Amino acid sequence: MKTITMPRLFTLLFCLSAMVYGQESNSLAESLERKNNIDITLGGMGLFTSINYNRIVAVKSNYFINTSVGIGIVPGVGGISYPHQLTFNLGSQNSFFELGVGGTYVYFESERTIGTKEKVTSYQLSPIIGWRKHFSNHLVFRAYASPLFHVSGEFYVEDYTVIPYGGIGLGYRF
Repeated sequence: MKTITMPRLFTLLFCLSAMVYGQESNSLAESLERKNNIDITLGGMGLFTSINYNRIVAVKSNYFINTSVGIGIVPGVGGISYPHQLTFNLGSQNSFFELGVGGTYVYFESERTIGTKEKVTSYQLSPIIGWRKHFSNHLVFRAYASPLFHVSGEFYVEDYTVIPYGGIGLGYRF
């Protein structure tokens, strides 16, 4: 009968731990089984507050691509905003660096002269840079910067071509 020596014991423990580790699933695709998300965002592409639907459209080994559409309210002018985004999320199991592009279509009524209201539209384009965190209870937290570049229509905030902006959101994956 052979005796177990220290090198054999370490080899045996290493092999057992490697087999157990190999059985665990650490792939990004499996951690992102829930591809849909509903969130409430303060600031950001919705301009004040918005409700957004997100969908993960592609998952690779260390990144995923996410799209988003929503509806929000516009501060000050009482209009409606329609935010939309496409983001590239690079990271591990639950923490992601986010880069993307988005836009916001804004519809509101403007009072040019006393007593007459005019329907006005505006469109802002925005680069997005931020951070996204997925929690084990299926909650999603997101914080991002998204400066707004006026592209077309009326200026809804005086005559600013670029407005520094950002947002935070909390959502649920399903």
